[in-house]
Amino acid sequence: MSSDKTFSVATPTRNALHNLRRCVGSFRGQLRNDVEHLIQDACSTDGTPQWLADQSLIGAVSEPDEGMYDAINRAWSRSTGSYLSWLNSDEQYLPGTFNRVDEIFKANPQVDVLFANYIVVDAEGLAVAVRNEIPLRRFLVANTFLNAQSCTLFFRRSLLDRGLLTLDARLRYAADMELVLRLLSQGARFKPIDEVWALFGIDGANLSTHPGAVGETEQVGRAYGALRCKPLRALATCARRTERLLRGSYARRTVTYAFATSARPDYVTFEAPKLGGSYSLVHPRGRARQVAQPANASFESRTRR
Repeated sequence: MSSDKTFSVATPTRNALHNLRRCVGSFRGQLRNDVEHLIQDACSTDGTPQWLADQSLIGAVSEPDEGMYDAINRAWSRSTGSYLSWLNSDEQYLPGTFNRVDEIFKANPQVDVLFANYIVVDAEGLAVAVRNEIPLRRFLVANTFLNAQSCTLFFRRSLLDRGLLTLDARLRYAADMELVLRLLSQGARFKPIDEVWALFGIDGANLSTHPGAVGETEQVGRAYGALRCKPLRALATCARRTERLLRGSYARRTVTYAFATSARPDYVTFEAPKLGGSYSLVHPRGRARQVAQPANASFESRTRR
């Protein structure tokens, strides 16, 4: 399929209209015309289909699906963009993210996938943590967990055209981990970017907190060579933490970021002092203060130790 757009963003959703409006706002806040937002709604009953029908720049479908990962696959199947990604309804892109992705892909034609850092926020947009991730290594991912958040992953269309960019819809909690491990196994080239591109929302009810997530993560890891010996697995965890330490991932820093509050979009700008990388999925505790600062300012210039 020829590429009519530069960016195709899939968003799976079901009965999450309040968050979806803000997610759409962060998409519109990229201020580009060469984009398509492909929202896959699982027959919501909270007014989502009616709201989507009135929105511009959105390609929305409301139909039954087999879960979040199936919904993403359905959205990607109707995409036309050169770069593909997915953004859950409780997540947001920071202003300027698409411009940076476009620049970096053009400067690195050999790279298949980009990923970056992100800020963890609570349901009100208050910062809980800032995650500065290390490069993706198959051994470490298989033996620990996926150290990249899907809201920062951007894929070249060539992966879709080759039949590699598809999520295993049989999985419920760890298909993103399986996809990354499969792409790494196939020789896909990932490039980490030391910038913050997205906000990852947590409210204590994320899929990763489900009891089934642990078993499924273990299942996926074993399928891609995870060690069965627990002491050796502990060494993998130690290696991951050591690399994070050496790369400064544990350093506390003050972050300033824009949070979309509507689909227009409207933004508020928050500052969170001395933010670390640790957080609880079950009991998130955000802290930030609203500041009067331009929402479209470069995030990089507003992050300090």
